[in-house]
Amino acid sequence: MLYFVSVKLALGYLLFSFLSALGILQLVATRYRLRGLAFLDHAQHGAKGYALAALLIVCGALLFFAGQWHAILTPGPAGSELAFLFGLSATGALAVTCIVTSIVQKRRPGFLTQAITDQGETVTVGRGTGRLYLPHNLNAPAPAVVLVPGLNNNEGDLTILAHQMAEEGFAALVICLDRGSCLYPEVLTIVPAAISMLSKRPEIDEQRLGIVGHGLGGDLAIRAASTDKQIKAVAALAPVLVEVQPSLDLLREMPYLEALRWARDRSRANLRAALNALEYGSRIAPRSFLLLYGAEDRLVSRTPTEAWQAQQATSMRLEVIEGVGHFDLVKHPVAVRVLIQWLREHL
Repeated sequence: MLYFVSVKLALGYLLFSFLSALGILQLVATRYRLRGLAFLDHAQHGAKGYALAALLIVCGALLFFAGQWHAILTPGPAGSELAFLFGLSATGALAVTCIVTSIVQKRRPGFLTQAITDQGETVTVGRGTGRLYLPHNLNAPAPAVVLVPGLNNNEGDLTILAHQMAEEGFAALVICLDRGSCLYPEVLTIVPAAISMLSKRPEIDEQRLGIVGHGLGGDLAIRAASTDKQIKAVAALAPVLVEVQPSLDLLREMPYLEALRWARDRSRANLRAALNALEYGSRIAPRSFLLLYGAEDRLVSRTPTEAWQAQQATSMRLEVIEGVGHFDLVKHPVAVRVLIQWLREHL
């Protein structure tokens, strides 16, 4: 049976080890750029992350030694009791870190955070729906782009991208996906339905249709474009292509609890395997093909694209944006600028 001798001393040890564990977690998160454990955004507050870690550790020590100065010089908890207290505090620190980072991650502003006043037009896309954004003051049919999100439900980010594309003279259709519509082979009907709908709109130039997909949406864009010659330009933003084994690198992209769900989600891996975009990507040539990756992306591998580059040297372009992860890519200003400029040149 555990015997703590003094409840006050035991609570002191608990608080000391809890704050120290919090500080160590913040130190590790800042050092290794693990946003899934970081209270602060390492990209903007790297030095503050180290300062916060030091502050937590120092505060824990000061509170303990200032409040327990006499008690620590008298007999106290033995090894088993201390092990229990340190284990409990470490578990609590990890739980608090998971909760706080999940909340903070949702509130962190993205790279593109402009307010969207134009909510677009809701349109029917096969059995699903989408939102169509048209350029203002159209004098002639406009080129159009289908935007396909991944399973991470980043339609909000694509909505901002679609709004920017409309300002640049492109019509943009954001596909609204949910888990039910991402079953294979039913998912293969989404892009053809979107292309068919766009080609019938009088505001759209049916000879200038393109597609942009992010994550598994990029895999779907590649698969669809490989057989639909009406698609003149294909841009895949961080397509998955091959399975990447889950690791601690997931914490560079998402909070801890979300990383656990991601690692256990087999539907994503099953859909990637069924789409098999790696095989179909070579069939896009001679049409224009853009592959866009973030240099800090830990959810995908760029290695498989080397064979494509050898086969499609003249029609394919590979761009890697420094300092950008998987989920940030679709809203990073440099990536958006590269994408829109490429679409201007090839649509």
